[in-house]
Amino acid sequence: MPSRRVDAFRWDPLVRVVHWGIVFCCAVNLWFDEAGEALHEQLGYLVMVLIGVRLLWGATFAGKYARLGALWPTLTELRQQREALRDRQPPAPGHHGSGKLAVWALWLTVLATAFTGWLQNTEAGFGWGADEWHEGCVWLLQGLIALHLAALLFTSWRQRSNLVRRMLPGRD
Repeated sequence: MPSRRVDAFRWDPLVRVVHWGIVFCCAVNLWFDEAGEALHEQLGYLVMVLIGVRLLWGATFAGKYARLGALWPTLTELRQQREALRDRQPPAPGHHGSGKLAVWALWLTVLATAFTGWLQNTEAGFGWGADEWHEGCVWLLQGLIALHLAALLFTSWRQRSNLVRRMLPGRD
C-alpha cells in the first residue's frame, strides 16, 4: 500500500509570489482585458519582469529545488515520474521530469507572447507579421495552461497529494 504521508514541501515565498503574479497577468490579459489597451501592455511588461526576477532568483539565491540547475529534466527523472505515478508514490519535493519541461515551456511561451505583443507596436513587427505570431503564442499559451492544470489535477489525484498547496500562501 502506498504511503499517505503529509506532503510538507512548499515553494519559497518569492517563487510563490512570482508564480501567482504570472497567473494574474496572464489571466487578465487572456480572458478579461482588451488587447491594445494600456493595462494589457503594462501587464505584458510586468510578466516579463516577473519571469526575469524568477530567472535571476533561480540563478543566485534560490533554494535547492528552485534553482535553475534543478529545473533541467533528465530521462531518468521522466522514468522515475512514470514509476511514481504508476505506483501512486507520494510526490518528491520540487518538480518531477515533465513538470520541469512544463516550467520551461510556459516561461518561454509567456515571454514569446509578451515579446510579440510588444513587437506589434514596431515597424519591424508589422513587416514580420507580429500580429499573427502574437495570436499563435496566445493560443499555444492557453493550451499549455490547460495542460498544466490537467496534469496538476491528475498528478494530485494519482499521488494522493494536494500539489496546489505547495504554491499557496501560508507558513513554510
